[in-house]
Amino acid sequence: MKRIPYGVSNFKKLIQDGNIYVDKTEYIRQLENLNEDYIIFLRPRRFGKSLFISLLEHYYDIKHAESFQALFGNFNIGRDPTPLHNSYYILRFTFSGINTDTPENSRRGFSHNVFQGIRNFCIKYSFEINISEKKEASEMIDAFFSEVSKLIDKKVYLLIDEYDHFANELLGFNPEFFKDSVSKNGFVRKFYEMLKEATAIGILDRIFVTGVSPITLDSMTSGFNITKNFTREKLLNEMMGFTESEVIALSNETIEGGIEEKMSKLRQYYNGYLFHPNGAARLYNSDMILYFMSSLQQFGEEPADLVDRNVVSDYGKIGRLFDIGGFNAERMTVLDEIIEGKEQKTKITDQFSLELKMSLNEFKSLLFYMGFLTIKRYDEISDEIFLDVPNYVIKELYFNYFRSKN
Repeated sequence: MKRIPYGVSNFKKLIQDGNIYVDKTEYIRQLENLNEDYIIFLRPRRFGKSLFISLLEHYYDIKHAESFQALFGNFNIGRDPTPLHNSYYILRFTFSGINTDTPENSRRGFSHNVFQGIRNFCIKYSFEINISEKKEASEMIDAFFSEVSKLIDKKVYLLIDEYDHFANELLGFNPEFFKDSVSKNGFVRKFYEMLKEATAIGILDRIFVTGVSPITLDSMTSGFNITKNFTREKLLNEMMGFTESEVIALSNETIEGGIEEKMSKLRQYYNGYLFHPNGAARLYNSDMILYFMSSLQQFGEEPADLVDRNVVSDYGKIGRLFDIGGFNAERMTVLDEIIEGKEQKTKITDQFSLELKMSLNEFKSLLFYMGFLTIKRYDEISDEIFLDVPNYVIKELYFNYFRSKN
């Protein structure tokens, strides 16, 4: 029986340690077939985004060419690789863990994460590029691309994980500073403008960005209007998370006797996510499934608490996002109706404009992107989507909080 990689987000470590991997490599080909070089893809927390970023990193990185067969030989893309495999230098940024208590800490933290990404790049490829961490993030990335273009003979693939983590915290904690740094001509927007310039000169060839919600997307990337959001693309509905057939196959390789008799409970607790009305399958949150199966494999029994507390977001942060533009009676009614089990009719928005008051449709859309609601059905006549709570875990984790907002 293979090991269950609960909490593992490094693809190379996952494979080398003999862990089970639900094969999502076909989506590398799907992404290339979109014929879009700059892609944004969003999913709720703990849905496998960081592991997918790592998958892309190891597939495209020239550094991992010699280990390609060992890493990918047993998977779909390894049996029929695309011509682009192992053909890029990989630059990776992660924008989580930034202290947003003060404007200075926010600015310094953002710059530090950019500096760290550049530093890791230089260490990996043995380049000596002198970049000062005291500079603004936009100045660092501009200097980096200017210098690295003289050293490399291939192009750069940029991966950004949790693009919105920092901005969402800042928006909830200090909206005025958010406007100054992100929404207007501030240091975050300038950073993205420099990325756009790097694509224009040809050194930056491809970009893949993940996060949870598009609530800060318009403000952050208004100077970076080259990306396309494929979050609700039908063909990519199952790119992250597990289908039921994948859950059963996974259990057959990790649990003696499988878990057929437990599938009814797993559907109730962990299943239900749908990101396109005509998606091929509803999805289980991958973190929740691995949490459950890890307990079965290690101890021979399901976890005493079927709710994995690692999935929960900080309630204070959620509340600050809910309060954007003022938490009012209409939003309170929506939360009441959700608690009562009523479907929510809406048209899901792909991008939010923070210059305007958040509409009720946008509020419902925020609940969708954060995973509190998911698509239940689609009405073709009205062109409206009906949203509902995906599973019992969401009810258990958040309904008491929703009640507290009242």
